[in-house]
Formats: sequence, C-alpha cells, structure tokens
Amino acid sequence: MKQLKKKKRVLVGMSGGVDSSVTAALLKKRGYDVIGITLQLLPKEKEHQSACCNLNSICEAKRIASQFKFPHYTIQLRDPFEKHVMNNFVSQYLRGQTPNPCVECNRHIKFTEMIRLCKELDADYVATGHYVKRTYNAKKKIYYLNKALDQRKDQSYFLYMLNNDMLSKILFPLGNYEKPTIREMANDFNLITANKPDSQEICFVTKDTYKQFIEERTEHIEQYSGLIVDTTGKVLGSHKGIYGFTIGQRKGLGISSPHPLYVLEINPENKTVVVGPKEDLNETIVPLDQFCLVNDNEPILGKTLDIKTRYQMTPVTGKVVEIKGDKAKLELDSPPEFLAPGQSAVLYSKQRVLGGGIIT
Repeated sequence: MKQLKKKKRVLVGMSGGVDSSVTAALLKKRGYDVIGITLQLLPKEKEHQSACCNLNSICEAKRIASQFKFPHYTIQLRDPFEKHVMNNFVSQYLRGQTPNPCVECNRHIKFTEMIRLCKELDADYVATGHYVKRTYNAKKKIYYLNKALDQRKDQSYFLYMLNNDMLSKILFPLGNYEKPTIREMANDFNLITANKPDSQEICFVTKDTYKQFIEERTEHIEQYSGLIVDTTGKVLGSHKGIYGFTIGQRKGLGISSPHPLYVLEINPENKTVVVGPKEDLNETIVPLDQFCLVNDNEPILGKTLDIKTRYQMTPVTGKVVEIKGDKAKLELDSPPEFLAPGQSAVLYSKQRVLGGGIIT
C-alpha cells in the first residue's frame, strides 16, 4: 500500500490583523498543516489599549483558527519583548538616537522565537503576513530576500537581519499580492478581520505619545534637558529632553528663526541639540553597527548599491567601503534627506535585499 505523503506543517504568526489572517487561510487552503501562533508581547496594562497585539486581536485570531479548523496557541513573551524592544527604545532615545522598534522586534523576538517553536512543535516552516518575497537559487543553493510585488506595502526594510538559515524555514505567502487583492481574499474567506484597518502606530505606545512613554519609564528625566544651539555654539533656546528630537527634524523645535532650521546633531554628553540650515545635513560617510548579510558570502565591497536609511524613502546609491566583524562603513554618492543614528541602513541590489545595519 502506497504511503500517503505527510503534510508540511507551518506555524503562522497571527497578530489578529487582516494580513496574518489571510496568510493562515491561504496556507490552510493550499494543504498545509497549519498551527496558529500569537505572541503575547505587551505588558498587561497595554493589552486593552494597543491597536494591535491586544486581547481582542488574540480572540479574533482564535476565531479564525476555529473557522478553518486548525489549532491556535498564545505564547507569552513579555519579558524578552520588554528587554530587547521596549527598554532598547527608551535607552536609545535617551542617548540621542532614533530607534526602530519593528527592526528589533523582528531581530530578537518574532522570527527567533517562532523558529525555536518550529523545532518544538515539529514544524517545517514559519509563516508571517509580511509583504516581502523569498526565492531560492537551486544552482547556488541559497535563498534570496526580495521586495514585495506591492512596492507601497513592501516591508523588506524591516527584515534585512534574516540570514539564509532562517530564510530556509520561513514562508511569506503575501509577497506576490497587492494589498487590495488581500482585502478581496479576506472577504472571500469571510474573515472577521477583512475590513480591519492596518495598524500604523508603535504597538506599545498606545494612548500616550512616545515622549510620555519615555518619561514614564525614566527616573530623573529632567537630567536630559538642555540647550538648543546653532553650529557656532550660540544659544537659541532650551529644551526639556534630547529624547524629543531626531536628526533632520524641523517642526516642534520650540525656537523662532527668520529661516528654517533643522536638527543637525544631538549630543547626549552635554544634552545640547545643534540646529542649522538644511544644506548642513550633508553626511555621506555612514558607520554601521550590528551589520549583517542575508548571504554571508555575498561579495559587496566596493559595489554600487541602492541604500535606504529610512523605511519610506527613495534609495540613494552608495558603496560598502569597509567591513570589520559586525561593523561596516558606507560611502553614499549623495547625502540622504535624513540620517539618524539608531535607524537602519538597508542595502539593495535592485529588488534584492543584501543586508544592513544600525546607523551609529
């Protein structure tokens, strides 16, 4: 008697949003043995307030699992999320940097923990609702990470830390679809999340502003106040905390001037914020920390690449001129509009993500 081929088992990260819901439904319809996983990340006091990852979202994920008859589990990861994402968010702002919590969550929590669970639950793959493509080069036996078909929704900027070993275990079913098509699929599947709006906020910064969030979690917050000066050191005003500024910021400086001024530098040692004209935002040498490549053997030194230093921006061209362990140095052909320490610089070759690092 011919033995039936075992179904591939996949753990689907379900946030309770439309994208992850469609991901689970699609994979179930394609014949995978689906297990839904929702990561419980937020502190208890935030669970009722957040637009995503809240208690209602967990209930919606469970209802979809019930509708499509696959198991669903909630995994509590509050402590590592607080350590690697929330505390990092606060500490970076207090050092005059502008962090990207989604990058750190993907790096330390979502994919690391899901792949660990993959082994525990004897699963073959992990899947998420990110808009990005994974392809495989059979000749070279390596995986590639590529931009999504829907360039407006492309999330490859946040996933540059995924290496080949990780990519071999990850599926991105939405990479070949545009968002309106996903909404149509959700309605066709009769999902309760079909018309749920996309979350645009930082999940753990709920009713408060990010400044209030930092102030609530920092003792002696007044020690981060200081002066606003121009490039000659002339005092133009004062501020209540360096965490309220980011490089390239123009509005909300709290000073008057006959011409537009932008934040050029944030000095955490003496708590000064240096402002000046936009043309002084002309940095083209970019040092990186936590540098990594999707493919460790990728020859990139000296090659002209497309580089994004923020998520929503038109890439600038440049080169990697130095790599030393997990540190690297970029040389850009022209200064980007904003270059903020703490943000990620992500390297592309056309549609393909090569890697990236944190701007220092």
